[in-house]
Amino acid sequence: MRIRREDVEHVREHTRIDEVVAEHVTLKSGGVGSLKGLCPFHDEKTASFHVRPQVGLWHCFGCGKGGDVISFVQDVDHLGFTESVELLAARMGYQLHYEDDDGRGATRRDQVGQRQRLVEANRAAADYYAEQLSTAGDAVAGRQFLS
Repeated sequence: MRIRREDVEHVREHTRIDEVVAEHVTLKSGGVGSLKGLCPFHDEKTASFHVRPQVGLWHCFGCGKGGDVISFVQDVDHLGFTESVELLAARMGYQLHYEDDDGRGATRRDQVGQRQRLVEANRAAADYYAEQLSTAGDAVAGRQFLS
């Protein structure tokens, strides 16, 4: 099963690339219609990572990577294409439609966003343990060990 092409285009066109990238990169004005920051994909001291919100594209002149909002999510979150589109659609509250390989509409509710749910569960667990480590009185030994 795959996501309908129209839905992929809708997600791509209605997701603000600058907002998605800004969750991972501090962006500053880089000229007319461009934002720049340090690339999240390689170490650098000078900003070579550019985002053009009006066009919906990003490009790093240092490592050569680039693409649209979907490819950015794929690269930064280590997700596949379908999972990236599902994540972006969920962010905007958009209901995706799926089709079989022969074009008939179909849903796969049990599989939609399964990886994303697992990623979110891991984030919630990490947040919980980080909070316990920083606030619990009996975690002093753990804090001392980590410092």
